[in-house]
Amino acid sequence: MSIFDKFKDKATEMLQGAGDKVTEATGIDVSGVTDHLGGAAEGVTDQAQGHVDGLADQAQGHVDNAQGAADQFTEATGVDVPVDQATEAAQGHVDNATDHIDPTQQR
Repeated sequence: MSIFDKFKDKATEMLQGAGDKVTEATGIDVSGVTDHLGGAAEGVTDQAQGHVDGLADQAQGHVDNAQGAADQFTEATGVDVPVDQATEAAQGHVDNATDHIDPTQQR
């Protein structure tokens, strides 16, 4: 469960509790409103997770491109460009960022 799902679940729980209290106090059933707001929270959660996944994919693409460019340079010139440390460091940053944003994706 991602951090966004946890926030969504907590928000939905709070909305339902608030809706129950409003219904209890006024006699008006507001369950449809709380259901609608819960659905909106789910949509926001899905969008946030999509952005996180997209950023992680882009960062991984940059790491892969850097390694590919170094490999092409070495093939063309015969000069070995030591990018392994830089690539590993960049990969570590990508992994750390992903873990902080979504701890369920820890490697």
